[in-house]
Amino acid sequence: MKTTLVTLRARKRGWALLIVMSLAATGLLLLASVMSWASENAAVTARNSETFITTYAAEAATEKVLGAIVQDDQNYGEGLVLTKNAASAYSGLIPTASDSPYWTNYQFSAGTTLDTVIVKCINSYTTNVLGPPYSGLTSVGATYQIIANAQNQHTMYKIEATVGQQIVLGQIPIFQFAIFYDDTMEIDPGANMNINGMVHGNTNIYVDPNSGVTLTFSNDVSATGTLVLGENPLDPTVRGAGTTDFNGNHLADVNPLNLPVGTNTSGNTTNMSANVNAILQVPPAGESPNSSVGTNRLYNQVDLIITVSNNNAITVTSGVNLNNSATVISNNQWSSFISTNGSFYNMRDGAEVDPVDIDVGALKQWSATNTVLRPILAGLRGAGEADVQSIYVVDQRYMSNAVITTNYSFTTNTSPETSSAYPSALTYVPPVTTNTSVTTSPTFPTSYVPPILSTNKNGYIYNGITGYTFAHITGVTTNVNYTTNYVEYAEPGVVLTNGGTLPPNGLSVVTPDPAYIVGNWNVTNNSGQGMTQTYNVSDTLPSAIFSDAVTVLSSAWNPNNSTNSLSSRDAVADTVNAALLTGNVPSDGTYYSGGVENFVRFQEDWSNVNFYYNGSMVEMFQSRVANYPWPGTGVVYNPPVRNWAYDTNFNNPTQLPPLTPRVIYINRARWATLPPGSTWF
Repeated sequence: MKTTLVTLRARKRGWALLIVMSLAATGLLLLASVMSWASENAAVTARNSETFITTYAAEAATEKVLGAIVQDDQNYGEGLVLTKNAASAYSGLIPTASDSPYWTNYQFSAGTTLDTVIVKCINSYTTNVLGPPYSGLTSVGATYQIIANAQNQHTMYKIEATVGQQIVLGQIPIFQFAIFYDDTMEIDPGANMNINGMVHGNTNIYVDPNSGVTLTFSNDVSATGTLVLGENPLDPTVRGAGTTDFNGNHLADVNPLNLPVGTNTSGNTTNMSANVNAILQVPPAGESPNSSVGTNRLYNQVDLIITVSNNNAITVTSGVNLNNSATVISNNQWSSFISTNGSFYNMRDGAEVDPVDIDVGALKQWSATNTVLRPILAGLRGAGEADVQSIYVVDQRYMSNAVITTNYSFTTNTSPETSSAYPSALTYVPPVTTNTSVTTSPTFPTSYVPPILSTNKNGYIYNGITGYTFAHITGVTTNVNYTTNYVEYAEPGVVLTNGGTLPPNGLSVVTPDPAYIVGNWNVTNNSGQGMTQTYNVSDTLPSAIFSDAVTVLSSAWNPNNSTNSLSSRDAVADTVNAALLTGNVPSDGTYYSGGVENFVRFQEDWSNVNFYYNGSMVEMFQSRVANYPWPGTGVVYNPPVRNWAYDTNFNNPTQLPPLTPRVIYINRARWATLPPGSTWF
């Protein structure tokens, strides 16, 4: 009998079905789990993506405010930032459709206040000691918080994000640098040179000492552009390679340090040469001294204003910042320290100078004893600072027109006279001995056209022949009388004499004209201690000269010899202790600028004669008045033995010269994402 195991097979098929169904169920569960995970992950990714994008939007809002603050700070200084922030001028600067249609998706807020951001000044001025490349310099400024909340109104999640930034609007007193150039800096000395103190160039720095010469930088050197061990491509001079030693950091491509200049009314450019130069100029009529422009003009900041106008009319008043120049100083007071009677020849510029002469010693004596200005200064600053600390001097004597006539005679040999007998071109030589040019008519009178003439730096501008008359003496002589207009021209200048001892609190002098320092400057303290021919500045007083150019003339200078050969203009040892802010004449491919080594100009033979200088050299613009190129040596001057050093007193903010400008140093102190709706870090 045969038996079949049907039941066993059935059981096996049942288990298989059960296993398959279990696996299918498990697979479905896994698939559901994966689908759920994928869905949740996609949601998380979407939320994260929206969070990041919304955070960037909030950051964009803070950056828009930050950009406006930085521009105002660089152009006009922190005073404008404080004023505008107090008026909530920045809080409404959110991204809008005018910036991009993209921003119509977002709602910006400051906490719960819509369409604004938070801008707070969280502390007043604080002092910070900076690191490289400005190691040891101090920066003073306020700290601002900018906080913005953003939300996309057209997304699934409508996530909010908040970003906060802190920024320090620091200001570095510019006289903390041994050398500061806003334009291209060239240092190409012909003798060994050691520079003590910080050096900064706001564009490029070219370092190319002559063969056999060593140039040593004792402190950090920084350039906003490049720092090149070689000469400027615009320097036509051919020189051998010397040695340059850096004993500190030397860095290129650093952030620019801009001087806030309120003359940048367009807001499109910052720290341009013309804008910086304008802080030395007289404000135009109608400009408020309290405007963002006016607050940066040094004219509005000084204690005493001296103006020389046509016909040698001299006006002396109190400063604008004291009482709106309401106090007029009488002639019998200012005549002791102001004179306009002298003149000399500037051989570098080829121009006669009719200067305004300021006797600083006499100014000091008047300042200590007058009863007109002194009480005003004492009331504002206290009895201990009642002396004059700053003066502004401007020469506004406009060029004077004159008409002169001269006779030109020539002999003809034809009878009667014909035009062919006349000279093909007549030359008019004005009867002015200081002028070397001539005025020439291209043809004889019948077709005369006045020539176009340029300014003659020797003292006169000729406007061309304006008329003529001539008398015929047939066959013998023809007399022609020419009439011409000329404009008498003299280069302005401010001569500072007797400045060995300054007023008790120091003195700063501002002028839009070239300045000439005659003899020692700021070398005797209030106790009578002399400090000539030394690097010792322990007892010097705060002092600065702001001008178109600075020329140092020794105490041996004699104006009567200014047109004589260099052998008649020997210098004697001299010392100047002052910060200098002025201009230069840059290299242009034809002429060398003269470099830092000729930052101070000379007009004498200084061969083997010591010139000690302690201070801070700041070049901020191209000279406008004394704008002739560096002349080289041997005719205009021979260089001194340069003993130059940074005045370490300027490291102490209390000993900085009056009117010291401050360059902008902006530092992002913090950046953070904050809980949505935050109003504080």
